[in-house]
Amino acid sequence: MNLQDRYDECTDRVAAIDNVLSLLPRSPSAVGVLTALGTLEDLARTWTGDHLLRPGGSPDSVQRSAESYEDVAEELDAQATALEGRASDVEAGLDAAAGRTAATRVRAFIGLAGLEARGIRVIADALKAYADELDDGQSRFDRHAAGMRSARGDAFTVSAPPADWDDSHCAATMIALHNVYDEARAALIACRDALGTVIEAERRLRFAFTDASGYARLCGLPTSRTVNIVDGILALADGIGDPDRAVVSHDEWVAYLAARDELSEAERKRLDAALDTAEAPDERQIIIAALATGAGLALTLALALKLRTMTQKQIQAVAGLGLPEITNEDAAEWSSLTTPDGTVVTQMTNTTCGSSSLLMLAAQRDPFLALLIAEGEFVDGYVPDYVSDVTLIDRLPEAGLTSAERLRFLQEEIRIQTNKFTLWPGTWLGSAPWGYGDEVSRILDADVDLEYSLIGPDSDAQALIGRAITAVDSGTPVPFLVGDDTGVPRHYVLLVGHNGDELQFYEPWEGEVRTVPIDEAASGAPQGAYGWWKSIYGAAVPAD
Repeated sequence: MNLQDRYDECTDRVAAIDNVLSLLPRSPSAVGVLTALGTLEDLARTWTGDHLLRPGGSPDSVQRSAESYEDVAEELDAQATALEGRASDVEAGLDAAAGRTAATRVRAFIGLAGLEARGIRVIADALKAYADELDDGQSRFDRHAAGMRSARGDAFTVSAPPADWDDSHCAATMIALHNVYDEARAALIACRDALGTVIEAERRLRFAFTDASGYARLCGLPTSRTVNIVDGILALADGIGDPDRAVVSHDEWVAYLAARDELSEAERKRLDAALDTAEAPDERQIIIAALATGAGLALTLALALKLRTMTQKQIQAVAGLGLPEITNEDAAEWSSLTTPDGTVVTQMTNTTCGSSSLLMLAAQRDPFLALLIAEGEFVDGYVPDYVSDVTLIDRLPEAGLTSAERLRFLQEEIRIQTNKFTLWPGTWLGSAPWGYGDEVSRILDADVDLEYSLIGPDSDAQALIGRAITAVDSGTPVPFLVGDDTGVPRHYVLLVGHNGDELQFYEPWEGEVRTVPIDEAASGAPQGAYGWWKSIYGAAVPAD
């Protein structure tokens, strides 16, 4: 019997007591009292079993494991410090250009060590928290399980009324019965709550390990015949603070390697020259993401040249409409996403929450699209694949639209595209869920499971959240469909990050990245991260 089974068993035992209490006579006869005593003894025989076994595990052992992880993280920090010294020595010992190049390569490993240390500390902190909660849960469970055993013993010591009983004897016996039931009920609820503490602690620990896997994803970089580990570290590890919002996801990196391997030696040299002359990590990652789209080397190099003429804010927009620059602290403060001219990237009509989330998702994987959304520009006339079917899209750069007008146009067109074959009244109801799933699959170039309900909130929203966390920790944002509890889905939001106990959503109504604690995400209470809707109706998660 696992912890959840034991939790459920305690709940059933409490329900059984409540049922008996509701049936006890208020003015019992002697026969009624004797019947109630028999029922108490029968029920008390069920107040034992596996559900009253303490949760397993040793808090001390878990704490020691946490300390071991922390020691490894400190060792990585020490290695990073030593590498920085070596980088400085190399830079000073060689001529200017060679010294900078060599130092850059050494410092790339500092970024890798930093990523590993952060991932390991995520695990260490989670283990420490789990040890504390396990210790608390076990202590409370032991205390209240003893109370349960006491109540069970008391159940067999309640005396029947004497032969010459009267109403006062019956009343006294019934009071004693009630006291035993109350004692048992309180102990069972307390045992169940202690089990719930440990169950929740285990769930948080699992989520922490998936959070750490995001760092591991960037540390375990795949290579190819034309890319060694140093190149990979230079491309991805350097400059990334939160792997959930790295400019290049694992899938994009794999696509980049495949596209790079198809280039001739001369073409690879041109690509490497563009990467080497990039002035910041996000510029290198934009170049990699561009080649990963399949647009080809010429367009990738043209975008690289364009980056050199841009401000840092413009570059951040091309890196995913600024989303990769939102830190965990920013998300906690509900930070707005804006185009370089200050326009908030929000849904521009009441029915474009779905299409604005789709555009945000697509822009994370296509810097050409991010450039179009943020600046209204193409690179050498290239139309990004996701908007290639939009009416008059080739004329958009010369239309003279403001950023807000451009956002509205694209959102409306994507809404129409989403509903094209659905017979869904999008003008009034926005994006059809089944059409939306097809759009997500198209963006990710992979199958997705869009589990949704049009008749009420998802009955297993917590499991859906778990799958979504796994996806976002592997670098793939996940759209959610939310609403109220009346059976009507009303709004789309985009899960863009997971940090510890919190989820981070792009909420298109306000154009902000907002946080919600994991344990409140499926609570049924209004959430700012959901645009103040409260129930989850579905999510488009990558298929297993």
